Amino acid sequence: MASRLHHRPWRDPRLLIGVLLVLGSTILGARLVAAADDTVRYWALDRAVAPGDSVRAADLVAVRVHLSSKVSANYVRADEEFPEPLDALQWGERGTAGSLVERASLLPKSKLGRSQLPLSVVAGASPADLARGDLVDVWVGPGPGDEPEDKAVRVLEAVRIVETGDESASLGGSLAQTVLVDVADTQLEGSVIGTVASGHVTLVRVS
Repeated sequence: MASRLHHRPWRDPRLLIGVLLVLGSTILGARLVAAADDTVRYWALDRAVAPGDSVRAADLVAVRVHLSSKVSANYVRADEEFPEPLDALQWGERGTAGSLVERASLLPKSKLGRSQLPLSVVAGASPADLARGDLVDVWVGPGPGDEPEDKAVRVLEAVRIVETGDESASLGGSLAQTVLVDVADTQLEGSVIGTVASGHVTLVRVS
């Protein structure tokens, strides 16, 4: 009588390979889930903002990101309170849509003085359709009597137009208009006022 062969399924290589594949997929899936759970909701900007703009709920959108422990404290989490009510805060620096909200960019309105700086802008040195509320960079180049090789410098970045003055310039027949821009007092430190008063001002719209 022929000996009966006994089949031991756990010794089948195909079965072992299948078990290993299942285990590998399970481990990989667990790691992916753990990595996804490692993200935290932070506030990001939903639109561009300029220094001095009031902080509004419409400016903010919650996004999930993973930040290292070294930098996470610099940004505002969506599950924590702001240092002040939103209507008591203003942006202290320029921000672009999609960027995370830094704690240092949120300033109490009571602690940041603001001024309206008049700029004498000749025809053709600003956008033709410049309007109240536009954001502009202020560049100053060589003025009358300056050395021609002097380069233009940007003295103010992303300041908001308060008044264009184009109507009064047209009525007076002037080739220049007085444009008012809203600036933080901290932006007027140094030689900014003297530079804009003595040089050729050019306004470049940024938003």
